[in-house]
Amino acid sequence: MYYNNIFDKYIFSPDKAAACGFEEHNGVYTSRRELSESGFYAVFDITENSFEANVFEEPDGDEYLPFNTNSDGGFVSGIRANVDEIKDEMIRECFIPADIKGALLDYVREKYGTAPEAPWGALNEYHTLNTAKKHKWYGLFMLIPYRYLGIDKEGKINVLNLKVKPEDIQPLIDNVHYFPSYHMNKKYWISILLDRDADTEHIKKLLDDSYAIVEGK
Repeated sequence: MYYNNIFDKYIFSPDKAAACGFEEHNGVYTSRRELSESGFYAVFDITENSFEANVFEEPDGDEYLPFNTNSDGGFVSGIRANVDEIKDEMIRECFIPADIKGALLDYVREKYGTAPEAPWGALNEYHTLNTAKKHKWYGLFMLIPYRYLGIDKEGKINVLNLKVKPEDIQPLIDNVHYFPSYHMNKKYWISILLDRDADTEHIKKLLDDSYAIVEGK
């Protein structure tokens, strides 16, 4: 079964896949996972634009064909549900959101009900995130030139400014992904580069921390 629609929203990361135990051969990253149904296992094959899963039976390794057909019985449905769980885990661990800003906006919308605001009108390169009660900034998205962060590279990149406890700022700064804040007080804020190597799960945690600091929780 193919899950190629995920490439509409995610980019495959070979480095992350290797760290998760995938083995590479001729550009194909493969992982075998045991299923909760005893005697069955799934094999996942991923390339830059293909995500395939097939199910096999122990001990001979015969392919379990109903998995890839229109069969809809309870047993095969359970197998598919288990494969879907593993597939979703792999997406979290081995893929990067293609639209990182969009993924983070989805996160704060679902968790805090935050809708981005554009206080500078048509300048849609800038969006603020405001807390629910105090209605104060806990995040600022900016589309700025790389050179504003001291990076010797042409073009612009999306950046997210977040509030951080002063004692936690210096351990975060690496001038690769996390920078002293551009445009805001460097004692309390950092700038995060939202490129394809950004750690979205860590950024979500920092978003939660920033929200709590600003809202006073």
